[in-house]
Amino acid sequence: MKIKLFATIVIILILTQSAFAHHLWIEKEDGVFKVLWGHPPEINPYEPEKLKEAKAFDINGKEVALTRKNEKDMVYLSSKSNVSIIAVSFEGGYLVTTPDGKKRATKREAAKAGRQIIDSIYSSQYAKGLFACSENTAKPSGLKFEIVPLKDPCKLKVNDILPIRIYFDGRPLEGATVETGNHAESGKTGKEGQFNIKVSERDKHIILAKYRIPVKDNPDADFFSYTTALTWEIK
Repeated sequence: MKIKLFATIVIILILTQSAFAHHLWIEKEDGVFKVLWGHPPEINPYEPEKLKEAKAFDINGKEVALTRKNEKDMVYLSSKSNVSIIAVSFEGGYLVTTPDGKKRATKREAAKAGRQIIDSIYSSQYAKGLFACSENTAKPSGLKFEIVPLKDPCKLKVNDILPIRIYFDGRPLEGATVETGNHAESGKTGKEGQFNIKVSERDKHIILAKYRIPVKDNPDADFFSYTTALTWEIK
């Protein structure tokens, strides 16, 4: 029984650390930008107040004004300007993984409830959507954690290679886990934060990255967990 329980815990921990579950992404529909949450194509509700920042840029890299509308379980953004890039940040909060699954709670709360804790994190998420490409597409937009394409992704064809660089706090990040939206390919960034992605889909494309930082002497979480997404369309 103990061996089976240990094996179950190990499997859950591996899946927790390596697989991308729910994350942010941005889609445009009828001139409105929808900030979505879930596991594409599945869309799930979220608390709009957790979306802390939203910025938009035109093809010249100039920040332009956004109008934000919070609905019951989603945020909508719009602009009178021609938008090239939308970048958003989201505070997911505390999450623990137990043998019974993931729970929205701090490590301290879960322990008080008598739960067996496999993993405990504080989650922050980021997303960037490309809606028109230019030379500014290859520049960081100022997110804490972001994916920057080093080639124009709007001109790529299926099976082309897209080099990317991942930044954390404005610097290239080594050791971030990278994965495509359909989980077809994964790996970790090199010393200069670079990774090559093979474009394997038509139409909408998603690249994901994840990074963890251990937290010392924190009763509520063992890790700060960061996830970021980059989306664009191949036409």
